[in-house]
Amino acid sequence: MKTGLLLFQSITSSALRSGRPTGTVRQFTRKSSSVNHARTGAAFLASAAAAGVGLVGANRADAPATLAMCSNDESRGVSPTAVAAVTIQRKSIDELDKNPEHNPLLPFPESSLRYDTYNGVTIDITTLTATKETAPSKDAFDDMLGKALDIWKLEKRKGIWIKIPTSHSHLIASATQHGFDFQHAEPGYCVLTKWLPKGSASRLPNGPTHQVGIGALVIHPVTGKMLAVQERSGPAAKHKLWKMPTGLTDPGEDVAVAAVRELKEETGLDCVFDRIICFRQSHGGLFNRSDMFFVCLCKLAPKYEEMLKQGGEIELLPQEEEILMAEFIDMQDYAEQSLWKESPLYKEMNGAMLRAARKGIDYSSSGDDEDESHGFIEKNLPVGFRPGSNAIYVSSKL
Repeated sequence: MKTGLLLFQSITSSALRSGRPTGTVRQFTRKSSSVNHARTGAAFLASAAAAGVGLVGANRADAPATLAMCSNDESRGVSPTAVAAVTIQRKSIDELDKNPEHNPLLPFPESSLRYDTYNGVTIDITTLTATKETAPSKDAFDDMLGKALDIWKLEKRKGIWIKIPTSHSHLIASATQHGFDFQHAEPGYCVLTKWLPKGSASRLPNGPTHQVGIGALVIHPVTGKMLAVQERSGPAAKHKLWKMPTGLTDPGEDVAVAAVRELKEETGLDCVFDRIICFRQSHGGLFNRSDMFFVCLCKLAPKYEEMLKQGGEIELLPQEEEILMAEFIDMQDYAEQSLWKESPLYKEMNGAMLRAARKGIDYSSSGDDEDESHGFIEKNLPVGFRPGSNAIYVSSKL
């Protein structure tokens, strides 16, 4: 579970954190459960989780090779950490197949430069030296950067990006003195940009703008009650609010996978993603960031249905660090909680959940029932023109 991202969070927008570049949605990394409480106000962590931070579907000009379209392009079942590692190495869609011939007058080695299809250049400082002790001095870097910018202006380059690791942070001041400004920051590094063309506004993408969260609706196959939890801390705990399990997606993690993972973490249940019921976008969170929140309908794994047929009970295992209680409760009682009733937004969301529960949780259904509830089902499909696959969510009625 990601502490701070609750179904309640759009009311208490302080739970929101930073996201990804304009026109995109960015995800946040997950720490172990023992440190999840430190998530509120945590440092930026990129959606594609790579040296690059991915711009999923970004079409803004001059997005560099490391800031290219690289959402969840690896095969399903790969851990978020592994996806991040692969993403760092993979050539992005915006990166040139082959760098132009290296200009010998450039003070930076060819290995530290990456060129993109928008006529931009990325300088990766991590490739210059292995340690701070052998990194160029501030004065030396200042001179190198000045010479490179002069050459790139003559070559009519546009967006220039610099990735500076924490170990080389003494070089940041030199970059800002040359007109660079911060694009985004992550644990371990920051990225600065500069737009070279004179007389035209910068077309470089903004820094991260969104985070992605999920809420998981699970219905008991016999009683029809919904799975709900009460948290030990946070705004929902203050109101003793029953809520569905919620959390943030991991880097490189699909919404469907995140919903199943959060259910397992918070309640110990094995579940299967069914569909997205609805989603909500909110703004004005921490540092004025925005949030995308997906309400996912999930079904219990088949083993539970067999267990119930044999007279067994479904055992709930609340996550000790964050979850005070986990129970199956009546959906109408859930929707009638005073805080929900005061909110037109959550009355609408809860109404969608109630309709989905009434129409779409027949565990014996073949899936072709005309009255099956609307929603967005997941399809994980190959990209085709480059390695990897993406999840696409389409209307169940189309």
